[in-house]
Amino acid sequence: MDSIDELDLKEAEYRIKLYDEYRDAARVFNYYVETELRAYLANEVEVEPVHAPGGVYFKVRLTDVWIYEAERINRFVPEATIYSVNDVHVQRLKSDEE
Repeated sequence: MDSIDELDLKEAEYRIKLYDEYRDAARVFNYYVETELRAYLANEVEVEPVHAPGGVYFKVRLTDVWIYEAERINRFVPEATIYSVNDVHVQRLKSDEE
């Protein structure tokens, strides 16, 4: 096996590990939030459309956040603010009580 094949195999293993972490983390969060760039899990979400001279953009405040991004060392953060000129999708995740 050459180094490119080994690198591809390691990346595939890393992606599977990240997905497993996401699947486990999704059980403890209330919302799934998706933007053009990445996905988030959060317990609180506030979306504010902002009307600016160039058009509308969205300011999204997340609390108690897990960020689906492979390159991040620490994917859990207490809060995050996202600015997006594109669509922001927010889904309420079904809790065990529902």
